[in-house]
Amino acid sequence: MLRYHTQQEQTYENLIQEARKQIPLYTKEWTNFNPSDPAETILENLSAFTILQQAYIDRMPETVLEKIFQMAGFQKENGKSARVLMEAKNVEQPVHIPSGQRFQIGNLYFETNKDFSLRGNKLVGIYSKWKDEIKDFSFILREDYPVAGAVFSQQPKTGMELYLVLDDIAEPGEDLIFYVQLEEKAKRNVWKGKNLFADIQWQIYTEKGFTDIRCKDGTEGFITSGELVFHMPRESAVIFSDLPKEGYVIRGILKRAEYDLFPKVSKVSGFLFELWQKETKSVCYTYSGKKPVIDLYCDILEEGYVQLFCKETREGGYFLYERNADKNQKGRYYSLERISYGKYRITFKKDIFGYGPGNFENAVKLVAYNEEMMRSYDLGVLYGYDDQMITLPVKHIAKESFSVIALRQNEAGENEYHFIRPSSTKKGEFQYTLLENEGVMVIKDAADFIDSRIFLGGCVVFAGNEGNVRAGSRFYPVGYESEVIFTNPASGKGGCYPEDIMAVRKRLIADLRKHYTAVEASDYENIVRNTPQLCIHKVKAVRDDVKNQIQIAVKPVSDRPFPKLSEIYKQAIEKQLEKARLLTVSIDIQQPVYVPVHVRGTIYVKPHYEGCREQIEAVIRQQLDYITSERNFGERFHFDVLFQQIESLACVRYVYDLSVALPGQENAVQKGLDIQPKHNCLLYPGEINLELNTTE
Repeated sequence: MLRYHTQQEQTYENLIQEARKQIPLYTKEWTNFNPSDPAETILENLSAFTILQQAYIDRMPETVLEKIFQMAGFQKENGKSARVLMEAKNVEQPVHIPSGQRFQIGNLYFETNKDFSLRGNKLVGIYSKWKDEIKDFSFILREDYPVAGAVFSQQPKTGMELYLVLDDIAEPGEDLIFYVQLEEKAKRNVWKGKNLFADIQWQIYTEKGFTDIRCKDGTEGFITSGELVFHMPRESAVIFSDLPKEGYVIRGILKRAEYDLFPKVSKVSGFLFELWQKETKSVCYTYSGKKPVIDLYCDILEEGYVQLFCKETREGGYFLYERNADKNQKGRYYSLERISYGKYRITFKKDIFGYGPGNFENAVKLVAYNEEMMRSYDLGVLYGYDDQMITLPVKHIAKESFSVIALRQNEAGENEYHFIRPSSTKKGEFQYTLLENEGVMVIKDAADFIDSRIFLGGCVVFAGNEGNVRAGSRFYPVGYESEVIFTNPASGKGGCYPEDIMAVRKRLIADLRKHYTAVEASDYENIVRNTPQLCIHKVKAVRDDVKNQIQIAVKPVSDRPFPKLSEIYKQAIEKQLEKARLLTVSIDIQQPVYVPVHVRGTIYVKPHYEGCREQIEAVIRQQLDYITSERNFGERFHFDVLFQQIESLACVRYVYDLSVALPGQENAVQKGLDIQPKHNCLLYPGEINLELNTTE
């Protein structure tokens, strides 16, 4: 079936012709190809049956394809809202950010999922300590001083300490979020699980001294840029005074320091809160019926389209309550009071109105619509036929926030409402699947809800990867103006739309074509280049037929001038290769060999040109630099290219004499004027002796 795209172009006539051409390969006795021959009739019937099968496969429902792909271990990836960390500046007085607060950037909306209090807290100092020596890295906090700091020095050691000094601290039990931006020197391969290079133990200073604090370390021990999420302990933090600047202190201690690249911090942003890219079109809140008063924040309530439902007994559905107009009126009523923008209070008065929610959880449902949804919240009637499709008023829906409301009459003849989520398996409820991207719900089983009217419940839409906004964007709160400046220190992450079935099919086919066993040299090179966690700059694999061995030279990215493979790198590479090597082949991971190339020459330059020697030497160094350039192991050095590059300089009249030489022939050999390095060898500029003349 996965090769079906090559078959579906076949026609009945083509199949017949192909089959007839193959008949002589199987038998010499079949010589009659006229339509009257019974075998020809069988052939025609089988060909027609094949065409019918093709048409049936072409009409295969998406649900069947999805189950087939699941059997192969592939299923649709769910869509996600982008997550953004938000930093507040210019906070002069405390600001409460409620759950559900909306922020806008361009035509995108972002919302909070929980309350957050802005108190103008700041990170006021960054210090490192090794033995008794304290170094100040607080310059990292200055926006006008874009210099990164090697907070663990250029030789990180176990036991080094990093101090973050704060002017205020979160309450016990709360989360404290920071974002650490590292100077990116190279692309590091992604990974999951524990990192290979470093571990940091985090502590906070309390009345009992330094106490361990739980930390979700997105930097992986300052290996990569990421967030630090500290969960405040029960003990209250106190001021620490043994640093040049006093304040509340969070300390990180290096427990393992085997960095391949020493970390340099370019920025630390603190006291952040989360935003999620989504736009709430309608919201459905659930409350307990145990309290007669409910306080909530919901800015959609400002548009005035509100419906409130209450369940009076644990069995059955919800009843629609109305906002009371007359205090003495009996019936299913509630009162709604506006406190301030987005803040409301709901009150039930069972003793006055005679009705109220039951004294149990999930007894109250409040649904609020914006104007767009209020015009189209009636979705139609559930007729009960197979795969009834109901088109929703929006597309790209967040499945976890979606629900519909089904209206039907109970045994007493009263209107009863039921809230039903996608793929519900609750007994008695109708079942439907939600096609999030298309904005369509497909009814799978109407159950006891045939002829029920369906209304929109909660509905949130999102913009997929458009929500992954770049760092440094400014966000504006919706509903009020503020002097506070909201920006994101890091790019938004995670935003994507749900996969469709064709995307799953492509992934499956790509996986079938993927090489899980290394055969060619390029297979070994790709495996090494993509080893998790490592920063690989160059790799070259060659086969030694005498030893039946694959020899692989690897150069890591490093701060050192002539980098070598550490034991961590070698073990990680060998672990990856062991999964893919042929059983009869051995593997030899080789260190890079660096060979200098000495240059001598006599060059006539034009008078009145300044910096001639610097320009010529720059060309020589660039042509012989195999370490930092993209030239790979074993790549031949062409002398004529260097000669032409020098002669093409504007300051050069002509090259009188030029030669290159090696210190030996062990790792590279001179072939004529060219140099051929071995497969594990990289060249670099050696001694450069130039005589520059301006006259004959």
